[in-house]
Amino acid sequence: MQKASGKEIYLVTNTLNCVPCLLNGASVLIDLRNEQSVAGRINATGTDGYMNIHLVEAVFIDRNGLQYPFDEFMVRPRMIRQIHIPAYIEAESALREWLAHVCRPVKKVQQSRKGKMTYKEKRAKLRHNEVLNEIQKLKQDQASGGSQKSTN
Repeated sequence: MQKASGKEIYLVTNTLNCVPCLLNGASVLIDLRNEQSVAGRINATGTDGYMNIHLVEAVFIDRNGLQYPFDEFMVRPRMIRQIHIPAYIEAESALREWLAHVCRPVKKVQQSRKGKMTYKEKRAKLRHNEVLNEIQKLKQDQASGGSQKSTN
């Protein structure tokens, strides 16, 4: 991400708008709302906090399955239905690492002002922890479900 406004930083750190930033350089498939798809590699300089995604070496796939190659392709956030995260990327650990890396300056600011966290900061931190705990719980449930199936 390049220079970002306050609103952009808020959206990236408090919503799932961080997903394209996590996937910089990765090849992804993006399903669009109009039943079409785009596959390509996410360009690091083309993503922003509003979830605009800039793809390079992209292939546009229409409803009939016809493919059209593009050197560059821009996807607006209102057209995105789903972003397929590659299998080799572990979403939970990548999200934890990215949040730790991005939120580090915020922690320094909190220490320097020597005050309590605001309600908004507490709520954002609580929501992040809830989401990460839910992901971890799902993984544990899947792991225990898989071991039970193998023992039966």
